[in-house]
Amino acid sequence: MGAQEYRYDTEVVRLMYDYASSVVWFPDPVRYEQSGLSPELIADLQAWGRLHDEGLDHDLEWRSPELPARVDRERQELAHRLGDELGSAFEVEFAVPHGVWFGPRHASYRSPTPPTNPEAAAIFTALADAARAERAELARQAAERQATGGDGGWYAVIPGTGQKFVPPERPERE
Repeated sequence: MGAQEYRYDTEVVRLMYDYASSVVWFPDPVRYEQSGLSPELIADLQAWGRLHDEGLDHDLEWRSPELPARVDRERQELAHRLGDELGSAFEVEFAVPHGVWFGPRHASYRSPTPPTNPEAAAIFTALADAARAERAELARQAAERQATGGDGGWYAVIPGTGQKFVPPERPERE
């Protein structure tokens, strides 16, 4: 995994709807009650999520023709408010309007100012720091394994527990 992918757990907060409990992702859905975001922003983020829930039918088609433009308008506004609360340390990524069929599928906003909500910024910074620490620990374990004669093979780590899963050795190919 390259450095670009790590931005999604250390720097890029995504604003997106995906049938989750939150529309704020870093890199997974962030629970509103643990985000430190302002109550006003949380209420508006929840309303935007409900707009998707209620505005899309079972075939994922909009129930009314004016809804896509409203969703796009609110998405951009919410991305800017979220970015302003978190400050210049974080980039907020969001989808481009539904009517755009060329170019990048995402846009982003980074506030040019310090956070307007230092509590939320501190919580997201702590999440980013934890992701960096986990990545450093995994790199340390890989280096240790190689230094002790390990094959440097693949393994998975269960997030939050540190428990390792090492797949069984594959038989030699003939």
